[in-house]
Amino acid sequence: MSEPTTVGPRHDPREVEASLRDEVESLARIVDQQERTIASLNREVDLHARGIGWRLQRRLAPLGAWMLRVPIARQIYRTFYRALEIWVDEGFLKIFSRTGHKVGLALRGRNPLVEGYDRRPPPIDDQYAQWITVHGAPPDASAMQAAIASFRVRPLVSVLAQVSDETATALQISIATLEAQSYTQWEVCVAPSWAEAFRQAKGDYIAFLEAGDSLAPEALFELVARLQSEPALDVVYSDEDWLSESGRREDPLFKPDWDADLLLSTNYLSRLGIFRRQLVSEAGGLQTSSGHAEVYGLLLRLTERTARIAHVPKVLYHARRPAATADAVLARHAANRDEVRAIDEALRRRGRPGHAQAVFTRGGSRCYETRFELTQRPLVSIVIPTRDKRALLQTTLESIWARTEYHRYEIIVVDNQSTEPDAVQFLASLGSRCQVHQWTKPFNYSALNNFGVSHARGEQLLFLNNDVEVIRPDWLLALLEHAQRPEVGAVGAKLLYADGRIQHAGVVVGINRAAANAFRSWPGETIGHPRLADLTRNCSAVTGACMMVPRRVFEEVGGFDEDLRVVLNDVDLCLKIRQRGHLVVYTPHALLYHYEGSSRGRLHPPPDEKVFQERWHDFLDRGDPYYNPNLSYKHDDWRIKTDLG
Repeated sequence: MSEPTTVGPRHDPREVEASLRDEVESLARIVDQQERTIASLNREVDLHARGIGWRLQRRLAPLGAWMLRVPIARQIYRTFYRALEIWVDEGFLKIFSRTGHKVGLALRGRNPLVEGYDRRPPPIDDQYAQWITVHGAPPDASAMQAAIASFRVRPLVSVLAQVSDETATALQISIATLEAQSYTQWEVCVAPSWAEAFRQAKGDYIAFLEAGDSLAPEALFELVARLQSEPALDVVYSDEDWLSESGRREDPLFKPDWDADLLLSTNYLSRLGIFRRQLVSEAGGLQTSSGHAEVYGLLLRLTERTARIAHVPKVLYHARRPAATADAVLARHAANRDEVRAIDEALRRRGRPGHAQAVFTRGGSRCYETRFELTQRPLVSIVIPTRDKRALLQTTLESIWARTEYHRYEIIVVDNQSTEPDAVQFLASLGSRCQVHQWTKPFNYSALNNFGVSHARGEQLLFLNNDVEVIRPDWLLALLEHAQRPEVGAVGAKLLYADGRIQHAGVVVGINRAAANAFRSWPGETIGHPRLADLTRNCSAVTGACMMVPRRVFEEVGGFDEDLRVVLNDVDLCLKIRQRGHLVVYTPHALLYHYEGSSRGRLHPPPDEKVFQERWHDFLDRGDPYYNPNLSYKHDDWRIKTDLG
């Protein structure tokens, strides 16, 4: 919800100081992260400097930079570079069998590279402006009226609004957009507080409208239309965006389907949602004792009572940004304080020890870092497949030993026929610090991990690549706090490239009829405007490069499928876990570097893709529920779909 533009003419110096202190602490955390990024880059430079091809890469760098700027040359460069990788790893003849499939995809109009055509998508507001041009027109008014005439369910919607002397004019603008609605079965309930407005409500459903915000003309029509096929729904919510001071639509939030973990990170339901009034009353209604968290606190209580929640993936609510004044800063600080208390109360009600703290934001939605305390301290078995590449494995292991606060773990290294002398020597030197087991069969990622699990003693299994490096000391705790939850079947981490860009922030299933990491190549940190990449949330899958799975769940689903030898085995595992009713959670608080591609390439082998597509074709047809149909299934960078396809 957006904040009132003023909260009074006088400011308590202690509140101003507390607000500024919170912002300074948040900025300090960001600066600390950037310093870690610089340190890691220095280590990566040292690693490359020891490589045999370093000087050759330096000489070819100007040519490569030019080719990457030219679309046609870019594809040639990437294909040539990948061919060299295959030549080194698998031999010259493998180049033809491994790249022919991708050429076929390109001829059929599909993106031949999993990671997308362009690693730098256009600015989000430019994308959104193009999306509005293509998709943003409201439905035809006469068509909406014809549809309304056929509605079997026509609930009265009570729209609640707060008013004060300062917001009265802005509220009139908002009510004008309500009066322009195609669906006319509504009433507006205006009062100084949400609780008083709710006491006036007579409707079957309630909705919230902040002074200064606007509804799309089709807003109530689209939400009520969703009830026609499922009249028992208790909550129906839509997507949203923001209005600039000039009235330009910007910063869209294309939301996922229902996600209880995301609701503990931000109130993403109220703009715009309709909520069954009877259930609101049963949940305790709107409580003035909640302060600025009246609505958020209600939604946390209400969603504990129902799973009948549906999402309409259309932008139906336009939030007006608050003025950048001292009053607005204080209002946000007060709202953060009250909403943190509402989250903490929700955790106590649910019997989950934990706490929340506000994430520093200058604008946009208020966001929170909600953490759970460990109820037990289980043994974690860390399974790391490897082959050669001593420097990578050594970096991974040393970062675990040096930067892990949680100490109840064992490390199981599965060596797949290392032959490089320094790697063989290093593995032999590990002694009691790790279990080292030999896998003498051909490379099969699934089989390697299943073999590692057969030697594991832990209640929690952590699958980890040999080319990662721990950043945050609480990384293992961040994974465990979710893996301990009985409803959770897998937990994934936030992974960064060496330069600090995002390598993984969850997996989107369906990109190019396969799967791809979410938010790839976005900045690792943003100042003041959090994204879904920065918030704990549910996903359909997470990468096996760093994935924790409770042993009981791993055994329940039969482990990794060894028919998927190289890729998509982690996604397949997660989808099997989801199929059994467990959640897959992404947490940005488990933070590591992932030097992807250092030990193996990234192209998907055709046999693995074929097995995956045949097995999960129904899921691929429906689309990923934690993605959004307004986002592109041709790119893996959370790009908006700006065409009609």
